[in-house]
Amino acid sequence: MSRDEGQNSSSGNNSNTRTDEEPVSFEGLNVSDRVHIVPLGYEYERVTVPAIRMRADRVYLIYHEGDEPDERPGYYEEIHEDLRAAGIEVDDENVCNIFDLYDTLRTVAELIQANREHEVYVNLASGGKVTAIAGMIACMVTSGAEPIYISASEYGQDKEDPVAKNVTSISRLPTYPIQAPSRDPLRLLQYIVNDGPVTKQECIEFAVGAEIDPLAEHEADDTRGLYRLLDSHLLDSLREDGYVETHKKGRNKYVEATDEGQNTLEAFAYMLDKTQSVHQ
Repeated sequence: MSRDEGQNSSSGNNSNTRTDEEPVSFEGLNVSDRVHIVPLGYEYERVTVPAIRMRADRVYLIYHEGDEPDERPGYYEEIHEDLRAAGIEVDDENVCNIFDLYDTLRTVAELIQANREHEVYVNLASGGKVTAIAGMIACMVTSGAEPIYISASEYGQDKEDPVAKNVTSISRLPTYPIQAPSRDPLRLLQYIVNDGPVTKQECIEFAVGAEIDPLAEHEADDTRGLYRLLDSHLLDSLREDGYVETHKKGRNKYVEATDEGQNTLEAFAYMLDKTQSVHQ
């Protein structure tokens, strides 16, 4: 009797054997998925091969927001077909400006956070230089995903065809922790970006109303103390990082967000969304 025949015979006699088609529930167990986050450029094999070889359960494709669906390369449809043929779920509802570092960083970080209970990989080779940098930063800031790079033996320049062919290796890249902006200064930065320029008194009123300690628990009639806390706990770090500037106009000091501050808020706003959803 051959090995295959023996296995078939054994399977036929085992009443506990389940086929792959039969649903299995996992009660009380945390079973994670393998998730790939893939910004799309002019790549085909470097999108499909790692997802299939690494047995991904779900792939998030990120498109450039300025591209119309009918203007996308024809092999994008083949990407969908190959992934779905491999039994991989495809989420293609994600768009951003893939040429903007902060927008791409925000998009990738949000997807990492949304899948933080799963095994997440970010493809750094599927897009361009900006998406590669943004993807690496998102992995390091969130500490919730592994960056991977896919090498190939052939590289071309014709955008009508995939840039790279014949994948030769899939490599995990080393990461180093990056300190994201602290949550409380980021909340104040959001207020300044949305409503600024604002006075320092208005910043204090926002912090107290938003229940940001230690301002919220400080004595309301201790004005000097509140101004000191505003600087030491919130504004000093925002100024040092170049996110806000202060200037005097008349008797008031105004606070205004810089371009760097606006970009930083765009990149890390997912931290505020996450926190707010936890407290709702």
